[in-house]
Amino acid sequence: MSMTENINKPAVDAVRVRDPHRPRFHFTPPMNWMNDPNGICHHDGRYHLYYQYNPNDALWGDIHWGHASSADLVRWRDEPVALAPSSGPDEGGCFSGSFALVYGQPTIYYTGYTDTAQVQCMATSDDLQRWRKVDGALIELPPAGVPRDQFRDPYVFQHRDVWYMVVGASLNGERGQCLLYRSDDGRDWKYLHPLYTSPRLQLGVMWECPNFFPIGDKWVLSVSVWQNMGAHYFVGRFENERFVPEFDDVLDVDGSAFAHLTFMAPDGRALQWAWINEQRSADLMRADGWAGAMTVPRVLGLTDAGQLTIRPVDEIGALRGDVAAAATCRVGGAETVAFEGRHLDIELDVELLDAKPVGLTLLASPDGLEATRIVYNPNMRRLTVERARSSFNPKTERQNQHAHLYLEPGEPLRLRVLLDATVIEVYANDRVNLTSRVYPTLGSSVGASVFAEGYANVALKAWQMGDIYGEPA
Repeated sequence: MSMTENINKPAVDAVRVRDPHRPRFHFTPPMNWMNDPNGICHHDGRYHLYYQYNPNDALWGDIHWGHASSADLVRWRDEPVALAPSSGPDEGGCFSGSFALVYGQPTIYYTGYTDTAQVQCMATSDDLQRWRKVDGALIELPPAGVPRDQFRDPYVFQHRDVWYMVVGASLNGERGQCLLYRSDDGRDWKYLHPLYTSPRLQLGVMWECPNFFPIGDKWVLSVSVWQNMGAHYFVGRFENERFVPEFDDVLDVDGSAFAHLTFMAPDGRALQWAWINEQRSADLMRADGWAGAMTVPRVLGLTDAGQLTIRPVDEIGALRGDVAAAATCRVGGAETVAFEGRHLDIELDVELLDAKPVGLTLLASPDGLEATRIVYNPNMRRLTVERARSSFNPKTERQNQHAHLYLEPGEPLRLRVLLDATVIEVYANDRVNLTSRVYPTLGSSVGASVFAEGYANVALKAWQMGDIYGEPA
């Protein structure tokens, strides 16, 4: 298939739906490898999602920019590949970046790679399909102390009529750093200083995919912590071209969701996507012919205390179909609420009656030998995705994943769980999320239930979910 050929083909859509490993309502590439979301924007009535893409293999390499678009954030249409490496500063690959409308001109900023050097590049377009690269690199050399191969992922925004760019970096290969540049025209850039440097070594040796954006009167800096240590965010003030952090916390606890990218929607919402990586062996990915998925679009907000809130966009409710479960009852002991499905949107509110674990079992075989559990332990204040029994296939990752979740006295546990074949997104009380991959091997592993090791009052609603592909051209 030509890289410029439109890949919105019914055959591709049908394969996506038939493949038991493929999510239905989380975006996946038409074929081959996908990673970071890039250049997300809304222009001329459509949302555009670009992404890191290998058009020739289901493994990482030969990085291009893939492209999809949507009128409603729900159903997506594959578009021709947007960027391909060429002789010059991006001959080693067109790596991650962002979109900006620079005085009416659609513009993308991205990292090019040559040998061991990473540089920042630019391209413009009139229709968001065909992109014209600007000759040479916009920013060729990093500042002192930043290795040339640890200088990437430009994020561009305008503030008070000035253009700014933040770039992910490493300080001396030891700790993560975010660099700040300034421009009057979006083309000629002046390095100012580090916007922020990691305050502790536990936050990784390199910060990738920095985002810097306002919510209300605060500014949020989110970074993906290299190497595969999840994502972190800081909330604070942007004053005199300096960032003054006031609060920080985990955004995603490990590398299951990575390379978060945020943009401001026309209605003022801060919308964020992240790449959900594969957690299975290379030969399994090649056998299926694709790899990687996106989270659903997420809406970000802030609590009065400055903590980030995060939840799926309301629009995905349009994909809800038949009701899989609806119950308001007490569970505990042998009393559970059972239902089934592989593609579900689940809302579960729990009134805790004791300090014993409570949660959901998903993708369970009839004998229970294959199953995944989402467990909240009130004593440990810990939310866990238990994957030890999630698959019989030894070539898949099956370690448990944990996040800290503190509930105020009397506060109920509120879970929103998006189950989509091999993808699980867990949102807890709109402020904690876990993203996971599981690969059940049995066709009969479709069982789901609510459980409590003690007793709890629950209100459950669950819907079967439709697919997002096949939007008319």
